[in-house]
Amino acid sequence: MRRVTFAAAAGNTIETYDYAVYGFLTVILAKLFFPNSEPGVALLSAFAVFGVAFVVRPLGSLLFGTIADRYGRRTSLLGTLVLVASATTLIGVLPTAASIGIWAPILLVLMRALQGLAAGGEYSTAMIYAAEFTPQNRRGAMTSRVQMGSVVSLLLAAGVVLLLNGILTPEEMAAWGWRIPFLLALPLGLFGIYIRTRLEESPEFQALARADALPASPVKESFGRHGGLIVLVFGVAAFQQIGYYVAFTFAQSYIIQLGFTQGEATLATVISIAVAVVLVAAGGPLSDRLGRWRMLLGLSVAMIVTAYPIFVGLSSARTLPLLIVMTVALGVLPALYTSVAPATYIEILPAPVRGTVFAVGFALAAALLGGPALYISQVLVEATGNTRAPAFYLMFGAVLSLVAALVVRRRRPAELLADRVAPAAEAPRAAEGV
Repeated sequence: MRRVTFAAAAGNTIETYDYAVYGFLTVILAKLFFPNSEPGVALLSAFAVFGVAFVVRPLGSLLFGTIADRYGRRTSLLGTLVLVASATTLIGVLPTAASIGIWAPILLVLMRALQGLAAGGEYSTAMIYAAEFTPQNRRGAMTSRVQMGSVVSLLLAAGVVLLLNGILTPEEMAAWGWRIPFLLALPLGLFGIYIRTRLEESPEFQALARADALPASPVKESFGRHGGLIVLVFGVAAFQQIGYYVAFTFAQSYIIQLGFTQGEATLATVISIAVAVVLVAAGGPLSDRLGRWRMLLGLSVAMIVTAYPIFVGLSSARTLPLLIVMTVALGVLPALYTSVAPATYIEILPAPVRGTVFAVGFALAAALLGGPALYISQVLVEATGNTRAPAFYLMFGAVLSLVAALVVRRRRPAELLADRVAPAAEAPRAAEGV
């Protein structure tokens, strides 16, 4: 089982690392790719490019969700990793606007679109693959380990940026240092591809294939018979998407706008993410004991109540220690929520279309809520003049997920093959033989 967990988490780690690097370097990229704009406009433009990957994600979910349901989880996982690692590496060698003018932002948009296409199927398929080896009473723990890959990748991205900020001057960072984090995607991607080529197919998919139960058209069946489940996945994902990107990506540029340095902002973010790693590790196993819907509901309510007070404290921080405390506080509830949600998706979806429904619902939430989170949060600040305004967007996502949690409460969890092979004895043997 360790190899299954590692392989699923490896690609998820690389994909999120690629996204996080862009988020942490947004301020620098805005100056390099949109140099003729006012600072605020350039930052909004860079945030908009960040969101391009999310707009394309639904297309990727249709492509890779179909591959996962029709041709196998393993095939889909290999395709997403090759694409996202390639696109990120190419960002690292892009000429800036000073060299090729308008073509620089155009090429940046294209690379972000390719990243988004891959991301449309990576997260969902990785979670499904890991969960389909695991019985229900341990599924929260398993998927939270895979989810840790996403959070660790944020820590890795933030750590790389922090290290570069520490050893390079601002001029060196703007001239060439910003390329290094993107270029690291190449060795990381090659390592992940090597691991995934050694995987076997999940026992759940193999059982469907043997029973000739694979859908002829996963997309048609998903939208025709399971449209309500796509909406439910969207609702559960609302707080996960908004909370994740506001707390762990937008916070970086937000803190800089409060008057702190790039290094101080990155340090606060790194500490927040480090705490989040621990919380993600704890949240999944806790959901195995308390139940998914109870935790989803409780965390959503808590975010609605605490979002604005947290932003009051964060925007009022004048010292680095207080800034760190409030940045950590901002990430606590999103971290716990994101550790519980993945197992929930798997358990509310039927196996034949699990890849497509999960991917599409999650990708739509990413495109409509998560991707625009940086842009919307910045617009709220600019339009209202209220530095605490991003709290309202967090609250909005939590309200949507609160409603979804109440619906999840009424559903009976789907049974997986691993639940019937007590205590999943066959699955670990298959995993260890990879």
